[in-house]
Amino acid sequence: MRAFLKSSERCFELKPRTATTIGRHEGADIILQSAGVADSHAALEFTAWDNSFVLQDFNSPHGTFVNGCRVQNAAVKVSPGDILRFGAGGASFQLVVDGAAQVRMGSPGSGAPSMAAHMPHPPLRKPPRSAWARSVATAISLDTFSRSSAMRPVQGGRPRAERSRGAQSPLALLATLLGMQPGVPGARWAVSAHCRLMMAPVICLQGEKLLRLEKEIGRLVGLETEAKQKDAVIRDLQDEIAAMAKTLAQAAARNEVELTQKLLTFDQELGAKTEEIRALREQINSLQKGSSQVFSHSLYERDLEIGRLRKESEKLKREHALAAGLVASLRREIVGKEQKMQQLRQDVEKAKKESREKDNQLAVVSAKCSRIKEEMKHELEEREALACRNRIGELERDLEGLRGEAQKYCAEQESIRNQLAEKAKV
Repeated sequence: MRAFLKSSERCFELKPRTATTIGRHEGADIILQSAGVADSHAALEFTAWDNSFVLQDFNSPHGTFVNGCRVQNAAVKVSPGDILRFGAGGASFQLVVDGAAQVRMGSPGSGAPSMAAHMPHPPLRKPPRSAWARSVATAISLDTFSRSSAMRPVQGGRPRAERSRGAQSPLALLATLLGMQPGVPGARWAVSAHCRLMMAPVICLQGEKLLRLEKEIGRLVGLETEAKQKDAVIRDLQDEIAAMAKTLAQAAARNEVELTQKLLTFDQELGAKTEEIRALREQINSLQKGSSQVFSHSLYERDLEIGRLRKESEKLKREHALAAGLVASLRREIVGKEQKMQQLRQDVEKAKKESREKDNQLAVVSAKCSRIKEEMKHELEEREALACRNRIGELERDLEGLRGEAQKYCAEQESIRNQLAEKAKV
């Protein structure tokens, strides 16, 4: 069976055996860039044991809307034809299944049978329920009890049984009183809602257990997301360290070559100046007198030049020492980041180990929940059958009174229609 999420512009196919994740992140199965959609927004999964779909919201900021009702950090059962919207401003998607009959609310003039033709007001859209409540409600369907009687419409606009009153199904009589055809989702919802209210104290404890299980699943999904984020951080740090090491090696080699060349150049200049000074002193000693002041001034200038060259040499040596210190500091930084990466790897391994342990625990809890659901289903079927028998007796006693009220309402409706027709003519 193939299922789709279909909107006016796009259509996404759901995974048949696993959950289909929906969100803004690139790792999601269905990527939506609409406003209000979280990175990991929700998941839609097909459950084979009851042949239905379960929508799980991952505590998104704006929630998920099912037929206009908001669902946040919870799981609900959805059916083909339901309208889903992810986030406050996202597009609306309809759940479509190949080969499944789509139940839609048509207009009165479309020619298709609809509930609006038999009721004075439009039918109310049923709100989404949690997975455990809808499974209990749908377990007792109206179709199971109404197979023994067939209903057909008459000219009065109300359904009438083809067989006698004694052979007609009691639940079919209830559908008749409500003005609904057997098998219509509205009638099934009404009976299921009544049974759900009667059975609520019995299934409350199991519902709390399932809610705790849903919270645990949400926490495990958060741990998995955190582990993925840490893996991305580790990859970014590795790339950054590799780039820094490459840049550092290039800078160190370039600085070392430049400093060595400058030192050699200044040493050569210093040797040349020293030789020149020695030659000048010899000239001064040979000349002795006459131009002593001129030679003294020239010697003073040469001494100043030598002092300046020595200062520049010391400055270059200091710069070389600073560059060596910077290289050592960068190396220490690299070592620290490598230690941090090792710690992050250990944290990720620990988180993965905890996730595996929780998965094993979750499998055990899921098996227990399945067994409890089967036991609860049999018990609920027995109790609901007893409750329905008691309720049938009450409904049969109230049948005549309700029929009279129905005729009265029909007469009032016909009177109102006549008045509206007269006003329209005027």
